[in-house]
Amino acid sequence: NSLSPEQPNVIILHTVKGKGVSFMEDNLLWHYRAPDEKEYTLALKELTG
Repeated sequence: NSLSPEQPNVIILHTVKGKGVSFMEDNLLWHYRAPDEKEYTLALKELTG
């Protein structure tokens, strides 16, 4: 059960969009919308501490 370069491989992950940013996490809006400058700054602050 290991990955093989000779055969197609697939990896299925269950992820949470926006994980780590309080106002983006698991919010469908952020699947297609880009943050404005204020939102970007706040998100960066949340991600970097």
